[in-house]
Amino acid sequence: MDQLEPNSFHSEYSFQYEEQIIDRPFRDAHHELIKEIWNVDRFNPKIDEKLKELKFLLKKFNPNIICDILHDVTGQPIAQATPLLIACFEGDADVIKLLIEANSDVNHTESEHHLSPLHVICDAEYHGQSLRQKDRADIVRMLVRHNANVNHLDRSSMAAIHKAVIHDRPECVQELMEAKADPNVIYMGDTPLSIAARHNREKICKILLSYKETNVSHRNDQGGTPLHFACAALVDSPICVEMLINRGAKVNVQDHKKNSPAMVAAFFNKPNILQFLIEEGADLTLKNNEDKDCYSIADEKDHFECKSMIARHLEKIGFYRKVKIDESLAKNFETKNKIR
Repeated sequence: MDQLEPNSFHSEYSFQYEEQIIDRPFRDAHHELIKEIWNVDRFNPKIDEKLKELKFLLKKFNPNIICDILHDVTGQPIAQATPLLIACFEGDADVIKLLIEANSDVNHTESEHHLSPLHVICDAEYHGQSLRQKDRADIVRMLVRHNANVNHLDRSSMAAIHKAVIHDRPECVQELMEAKADPNVIYMGDTPLSIAARHNREKICKILLSYKETNVSHRNDQGGTPLHFACAALVDSPICVEMLINRGAKVNVQDHKKNSPAMVAAFFNKPNILQFLIEEGADLTLKNNEDKDCYSIADEKDHFECKSMIARHLEKIGFYRKVKIDESLAKNFETKNKIR
């Protein structure tokens, strides 16, 4: 997520939406369309009744009017946005769809962070939003049908697909990829695939890897590949690792410091991932620029399970490394087994 100013437009929607039912100090100074978007009763199941006033106003005003958004304290403009963008922040699917059908400009961005409607829909939930994953995917599809630019970058160089990956929205990723989103677009040096692999986004990895355009060998500034990221994953599961290797990722690829995926798994204490890498032919004798191999790294971090696994494998191929046993750990293990 972008780091934001305390009084930013984006923050207003992140932290003050929950106060929607309370009159905003400068509510009446906003445009009629914006006020009505705020006033819509999203819990009204009668769609025609719910949208009646907004439909009337859309006949009266241009849906692409650029509206000032006023600071709740000072009353001064803090950003400019279209009604569609405001509706996306508010998160009522019926209102959003109505505005898109009214020929709103689906590519106009708000003035502060250059977020497009696609960015907002694929982003984290704002306070008060009730959009389901399916709602978001439907809106993405609708925006795309109305020629939304799926590769637009916001001020921080994020594309909508980055936000969809970070916030685990596989349905949105699927829609974006079908609309020719660039799967190799870079944000802070990394691709959507690298981000998905690091966060164990299995469904998203599967979607991205199903497209031949997705580069499984992309390197960031440190030479890290998606496989390196997958081996540092938050959860010790080899599923994303397996998908990457099956798609052509090299099991012994090294980054600029000569760290291999197996070294990364040993460093982050991922025994399940490490075991899979060994089965796939990981070379545990490789050394990095600090002259450390996998065993040295696991030993230094005191990751006993990884260290033992590495030692056993090395012994099978004629390399012997003595495993240092923590005496207190060993005694505790013996005590537990005696009790059993």
